[in-house]
Amino acid sequence: MEQLKTDIVVVGAGASGIGAALSAAENNARVILLEKGNKFGGAGMFGAQGLFAAGSRLQKASHINYSPKDAYVEMVNYTHYRSNTRLTKAIIDKSADTIDWLAKNGLQTELVNNTQEVHQNHPRVYHQYIDKFNGFQRLMNHFASLGGQLLTDASINSIDYVDGNIMHVTITHNDAKQQIDCSKVIFADGGFVGNHKMVDSYLTIDRDYLYSMGERKATGDGIQILAQLNADTSGLGVFENHAASVVSKTDPKWHNDTIFTLTNLPFLWLNRRGQRFVNEDIVYDFALWGNITYTNGGYYYFILDQPTIDYLKTHRLDWTDSFERTFKTLSHQDMTHTVGPFPTIEKDLQDAINEGAAVKEQTLAQIANTLNFDYNTIQQTVLEYNQIINSGFDSDFNKSEEFLQFPVSQGPFYAVQAQSTTLGTIGGIAVDEALHVLDKNGQIIPNLYATGNNASGMYDTSYPTLEGISCAFAWNSGRIAGEDAAKSL
Repeated sequence: MEQLKTDIVVVGAGASGIGAALSAAENNARVILLEKGNKFGGAGMFGAQGLFAAGSRLQKASHINYSPKDAYVEMVNYTHYRSNTRLTKAIIDKSADTIDWLAKNGLQTELVNNTQEVHQNHPRVYHQYIDKFNGFQRLMNHFASLGGQLLTDASINSIDYVDGNIMHVTITHNDAKQQIDCSKVIFADGGFVGNHKMVDSYLTIDRDYLYSMGERKATGDGIQILAQLNADTSGLGVFENHAASVVSKTDPKWHNDTIFTLTNLPFLWLNRRGQRFVNEDIVYDFALWGNITYTNGGYYYFILDQPTIDYLKTHRLDWTDSFERTFKTLSHQDMTHTVGPFPTIEKDLQDAINEGAAVKEQTLAQIANTLNFDYNTIQQTVLEYNQIINSGFDSDFNKSEEFLQFPVSQGPFYAVQAQSTTLGTIGGIAVDEALHVLDKNGQIIPNLYATGNNASGMYDTSYPTLEGISCAFAWNSGRIAGEDAAKSL
């Protein structure tokens, strides 16, 4: 078996792993960075477009008065103090410096508008990558110039850990077993959303209703190894709920532009009992939209009747697609705040029906029968909703008046299923503010670190509404762990 030797092994080459590996190498540590796939970058590159920061040079230059203290207060209030306050402060306090650090190492960012409609009055926090893929390559080039080694197609199998010391780690690299002698290991392999068995253990909904946009390679390898070493796993089970998606029952790559846009609008939504359950304009806050979908069993139906279809077929609607600002911001285009018309809407809805994602029936009674609703419940729900439309005031959930436009009155009726969507798992191993792994008694397990989606403590039960915070957590937790591991060699 081939033997390698280094100071620090970093497992996973996404944002947190690159942050850890490069920071450690900058502090004169010898580092081997393992990547399970054949490309580095992970969700931090292939999924994210930028990251959060508070008090950055870019914010100050734009006269954005939003300090790390402001961000800290907002975060701990969001989590109701059911989070690791020392870790939260460390991450936020590091965030502005990380923007400069990324730029110094080749990945520039720009301060852009917050990318969601309801966050426009919030101070700007979203720092978008510039020249993302080349920027990541420059980071890795710098890592290599400092003597760092990147091994792709390499996954960790086990750690030989005796009396707080790492003897070696065993890996599989290009289908061959290897051992690496090292002093410290930083686990940055992205959580466990790609491990169906682990997901099923912690998911509170049926996995059939969870649409994952997360990293498939994130199969919980690091978390499972640390659990065997008595690490505290009590924070596992937090999912990064994000919006809702209409999903084909047979084709995971299916996409229909019209159906996608309709899903992003606040029509009438019904839960699995045929009841209305929320102000549907929650669609404009992706985290809260994702949370309410998850809370209601992982899915709901949005309902359209024939007069609504006829209107949308030929008219522009002065509503904002909830994702328009995201796409426009990232491409530096102006907002339209309109959708439609949708001249092929009936064909598009039939496409969704063919994919098992929607149903069409002539009457509400038939809708109830097809979707296993109690007919009296859906009948009463629709009656009350139509009364709300007529009055222009939502006494139930306070939906904005501008969206009280389309009653549900005349068949045929369409019910389109929107499912819970996750970007990954964000609850992992308990850590302290330096990202040391903690045991079940809250004590440090020496020489082991967990970062990014492998670490818990930044959140309670929900992905917060601060835009870019999970990517910021990845970069900053990685940097903190890498620096700490290097200085304590």
